[in-house]
Amino acid sequence: MPPEHAHRRMARGAAARRPLLACLLLGCSLLAGIAPAAAQTLIKVDAAQRVALGVRLAPVRRAADAALDLPARVVVPVNAQALVAAPVAGRIERVEVGAGEPVRRGEELARMRSVDVARLQRERDDARVQLQLARQQAQRDRQLLAEGVIAAARAQASATQQRQAASLLRERELALRMHGAAPGADGSVRLLAPIDGVVAEARAVPGERVDAMAPLFRLVVADALALEIDATAAQAAALRAGAAVDVPAAGARGVLLAMTPGLSAGQSVVLRARLQATGSLRAGALVRVRVHLPAQAGLFVVPPAALTRMGGHDAVLVADPEGFRVLQLRVVARLPDAVVVDGALREGQQVAASGVVALKAAAGAQP
Repeated sequence: MPPEHAHRRMARGAAARRPLLACLLLGCSLLAGIAPAAAQTLIKVDAAQRVALGVRLAPVRRAADAALDLPARVVVPVNAQALVAAPVAGRIERVEVGAGEPVRRGEELARMRSVDVARLQRERDDARVQLQLARQQAQRDRQLLAEGVIAAARAQASATQQRQAASLLRERELALRMHGAAPGADGSVRLLAPIDGVVAEARAVPGERVDAMAPLFRLVVADALALEIDATAAQAAALRAGAAVDVPAAGARGVLLAMTPGLSAGQSVVLRARLQATGSLRAGALVRVRVHLPAQAGLFVVPPAALTRMGGHDAVLVADPEGFRVLQLRVVARLPDAVVVDGALREGQQVAASGVVALKAAAGAQP
């Protein structure tokens, strides 16, 4: 190769290496003032170095300021609904109410006729006759005993028969009340509302024959709604009963009551919340709810990117006039957009939320 060609190639190689050499020199000059933090709690960084390393700060917030955005179902609490079923097999005579109508406790929902109830009514009437006869016999025996005509044992026996007849009559009357029998002996049964509320479902049809315990009406207390919220095990671990819950899209709010001890079929923890203001919610709706973390002393929230490992412990880098102070802490819960930690932090402090790896590498910190 001619000497002039070799000289030109060397010149081009030197020109290509100049930008890389310049970058290395700039990086060295920026990092020259960073003190090693392998066994220290302070990483000294000035403003220019912070910008060069791409460090972004984020504020420390109280745990009560954080909230989880979770899916939920709007349901009616079990203690705010009632099911009215056919007490016996029979035929529906008439239906008085339909779905959506308000009802009062004791109001008649429907009437049916049953052969079984007619039999119970006949047995009740027989028990009444037996009690009347036993009462008359006991009265005669007491009179004869007073006159000395009969022995005391006979009077005691008739008194016992009277008590037995009275007990049998009470039993037959109780059976009729439990079956909702109407007065008379025609086998009529009245289905009455057990609570004040609204008819959510009405399945009874006039003329239809139904079996015993067939569900005919479902009643719910008006405006009594609750939420069933799905959360992961990690999310549920950060929550406590009493946490505030709200549905911003519907103007509803409530409070967290409890959570299931195990996982559902979908591998989630089901949280139950009672609504204090239902807003525009309706039972059966699928909504997004916001569950606020409960206020607890010593618990704070930092961005997930701010959390790092230093010296084998979880830590954050707290902004300091001279750079960043390494603060070890304990992770309480990891949320999708935040980490709940327990440590010597203060609300409003600034922590490094980006450039953390560069700061550690520049300071020579060990993971």
